[in-house]
Amino acid sequence: MQTNIKLALLGIFISLLFSTFTVGQEESNDSPLFLIHQDKVFPHKVEQYEKAFNNFRDLLEKSNVDEMSFTVAQMEYFTFSAVIPVNDYEGLANHFAMNKGMIKKVGKENLQNALAMFDECYDSHKNYLLRMRKDLSYKPEYGLDPEEGLNFRHFDFFHIIPGKETEMVEVFEEWKKLYESHNIEWGYRIYQGDLGTDGPMFLMVKPFKDRPDWALKSDEIGKILGKDQQMMQDKATRLMWKFEHNNGKMRPDLAYTKE
Repeated sequence: MQTNIKLALLGIFISLLFSTFTVGQEESNDSPLFLIHQDKVFPHKVEQYEKAFNNFRDLLEKSNVDEMSFTVAQMEYFTFSAVIPVNDYEGLANHFAMNKGMIKKVGKENLQNALAMFDECYDSHKNYLLRMRKDLSYKPEYGLDPEEGLNFRHFDFFHIIPGKETEMVEVFEEWKKLYESHNIEWGYRIYQGDLGTDGPMFLMVKPFKDRPDWALKSDEIGKILGKDQQMMQDKATRLMWKFEHNNGKMRPDLAYTKE
């Protein structure tokens, strides 16, 4: 992709970040909205991409930008996703207006130099929205504390047959009750696809310490749930046109969060 096009697209991402937003209290508490900016990085450019991201994060830190934050998830192997809390549609709308005060804080030339470092790292990326469904999640706060060291993530993508969304919600409600009845120690979060996803979609995210921890705990959960787990999987399968899963990890070294 040509340099000016890449920088323009990345500039849109920055414009999404550099703005204030209004929190809708009810939506923020029950079903917060997240903007996902996903880059598919060339394998031979990962090191350059990470350096560019670190430089960008450091620029925000040095400029004392405290109006925004993002975490970063890396899926195997070269897909990076910046997860940006926007809370609700009003917050998302506010993100689309470049905040001149923030640009002034960072410095136009500094910003241009930071963006130039991303040049040639990727030629494919996209933006989409996910809404967290706390009502369908089990122990949704599990694994979010960086001190716990649970940075490994297992991602299950449920692509739902159009019109079957309500039935899938019912399956996730049963799934949660099953975990509750057995008092499973480890939690998960459910996200529902919003604008920009490839049709109706749900995402289940499970935190673990590392790959061996994921394998061991998955086997243990399977033994605890027994045939009920297979029954729930069968119910979900009948409602999907595609299922995908992936492993990855959170990248706190690339994230930018403020107290």
